[in-house]
Amino acid sequence: MKHLLASLSLLCAFHVTWAQLPDGSIAPDWTATDLDGNEHNLYALLDSGYQVIIDFSATWCGPCWNYHTSGVLETLHELYGPDGTNELRVFFIEGDDSTTQADLEGTGTSTAGDWITGTHYPIIDNGGNIFDLYECTYYPTIYTVCPNKILTQSGQGTVQAHENVLNSASCLPATSSNDPLLMDYVGDASTCGDNPASLAIRMMNQGLDTLTACTIQVSKLLPFNQTEVIGSAEWEGSLATYEFTTVPLIDVVLENTTTYVFDVISEDDNDGNNQTQGTVAGSEETTNNLEIRVKTDMAPGELGWNLTDYDGNVVAEVAPGTEMTQGVTEYVWDVTLPALGCYTLTLVDEGGNGFIGGATSMAGVGFLVVNSMDGEVLVDEDVFFQEIDEFAEVEFQLEVASVSGVAELARTQPAAIFPNPSTGACALELGLSRAGDVHVEVYSVAGTLVERVSMGRLAAGEHRRELELEALEAGTYVVHVRTEEGVQSLTLILQ
Repeated sequence: MKHLLASLSLLCAFHVTWAQLPDGSIAPDWTATDLDGNEHNLYALLDSGYQVIIDFSATWCGPCWNYHTSGVLETLHELYGPDGTNELRVFFIEGDDSTTQADLEGTGTSTAGDWITGTHYPIIDNGGNIFDLYECTYYPTIYTVCPNKILTQSGQGTVQAHENVLNSASCLPATSSNDPLLMDYVGDASTCGDNPASLAIRMMNQGLDTLTACTIQVSKLLPFNQTEVIGSAEWEGSLATYEFTTVPLIDVVLENTTTYVFDVISEDDNDGNNQTQGTVAGSEETTNNLEIRVKTDMAPGELGWNLTDYDGNVVAEVAPGTEMTQGVTEYVWDVTLPALGCYTLTLVDEGGNGFIGGATSMAGVGFLVVNSMDGEVLVDEDVFFQEIDEFAEVEFQLEVASVSGVAELARTQPAAIFPNPSTGACALELGLSRAGDVHVEVYSVAGTLVERVSMGRLAAGEHRRELELEALEAGTYVVHVRTEEGVQSLTLILQ
């Protein structure tokens, strides 16, 4: 297949749309009645200066039960709740509306035990609407909400870990007169070509007095945690306690991906919440069109991708449930970007749980690779069940700078294993369009790496190499053939 070559600039960072509310979000308000008939309103508690821990769990959830019976939240309730220092409120919210009162009592058919006995903080049943409001995707999800309404996913931490969140400078109730809090970076995440990026942050008034002015300094982060001041911005307005606003700062032109540091440098009664950071992706030029490789997880029907131009028009797309139909399978597409300009490649998971295929991660499952037409790797993300395992969308920015000609895609020829099925003594055949290192990884169907063979550096051309797998038990295995041009996945049956 012939392809139109283009000069591409890849913005190295990516933007993630999370499948649940990320840290720094403003917690949605809710009102609910507990098992004792008492009504609770989140914002009323926060406005009264209380900190709130919300435990979204389900009666049938084993990890939820284990954490519940650990006594961590009960201890926090005793220390800091109404009968302690009276600073904290803890809530158990049963997020699965199909469960019953009997399940909460430990006598139903969908329960891990008695959730009520020994629990002295409020239990709210039928909280599925609140679970959805917080865009949660799994149990347990445990949030700490501060009086300023900012939430943090504090998770299944120890008592000390929760105390660290509660005692952080941004979570304590407002006590100082003048206290601007820098929440997070909300400016441009990337630039296209020589276009400047507009830097901006969110700022909250954590003070008791109305905030009317503030000076914010902008610095560039250098190696070894050094910084270089590049400008500042003056803000004027009117923010009551816990109100927040977006503050535009300065425009910058990037040569490469850069992290910026933002500091309050005007008068301030609390310097513990004066700083935040943000990264803007710059561009690196390369040549050639795109080869997009996606390896699916165990829920392939939820996965898709699309390429849109600067105006948001779709120029290439694989919708969820169409082409990617097999689990733990690699799919490859050749894409020609039609014109000069900026493009966004969006990887989509309709299930909102990233490339993990449900509750259990599988080694080697879920990656995105984007290559240029000459084999240069532009994007190589094999972290969808690690650092960013919970996402609904991941965006990568591309720029077409110039059109230069026509060429063929150079790609590893399809690999094959003979014989298959096999008793363990078999051979791998593959063809390389260019020299490179070759590695073979054998995984069980459960995702466990059971064998790894390094074939060293092979020249371009056809190759046949023996695989001695007699030590493996009979069964079905997934074989990954890794070359410098990508990864191929094969199924091997051992008898």
